Amino acid sequence: THPDPQARSGVMANTRRTLTSIEGNLEESMGVRTLDLRPKLSPVPQGKDAGRRPIRNFGQVEINQVIPDPDQPRVEFTEDALERLAQSIRDKGQLSPIRVRWSNDLGKWVIIAGERRWRATKQAGLPTIECYFHDGDLAKSEVLEQQLIENLLREDLKPLEEAKAFSTLIDLNGWNGKQLAEALRLDPSKVSRSLALLRLPDDIQDQIESGELAARSAYEITKLKDDDAK
Repeated sequence: THPDPQARSGVMANTRRTLTSIEGNLEESMGVRTLDLRPKLSPVPQGKDAGRRPIRNFGQVEINQVIPDPDQPRVEFTEDALERLAQSIRDKGQLSPIRVRWSNDLGKWVIIAGERRWRATKQAGLPTIECYFHDGDLAKSEVLEQQLIENLLREDLKPLEEAKAFSTLIDLNGWNGKQLAEALRLDPSKVSRSLALLRLPDDIQDQIESGELAARSAYEITKLKDDDAK
């Protein structure tokens, strides 16, 4: 069932706040600090404080205390690009922090955004990683929104990764494609073209995934299939 208009408006407003927050954190990741809030660490050692040196909401944590999110929409990372980033981190250090949230179930910091930088930092052999520590609980849909928005702002997802992330976000919030486009400030046609790829047969999706077939060409195939169905 779809949420009523008032509830849907509230969800979209939250998405816009998330977008504004992430856009603002781009400045923070470049060293601009507008808040002076130090996270209070418990006097009794807790799992989430192990190996953590806080500076406001930013700080370092031992890299083995951080793990990827299994639901992250980006699932593939190019080895050549990772090695270039790892070499840059060796030479210049980590230029922007990753975003993490604490998981009591896993006993680790889970990456919200920045898995590529985490992988490259590990590859560079650094024992710690710079993080923005998200305080408070996040719903699964909020985490996915942050991951998707971060990816869209900073680097392109593969076409099918993007389509699957859109589909998951629609299912989580009970949206249609137009509502998703409005919430993420995207052209509705971009969302509809992306989702159309998921209707293609597996063998064609495999060609898109491998790069043999461009997403633009694959979308033209979806239109042919729609015409055949009429």
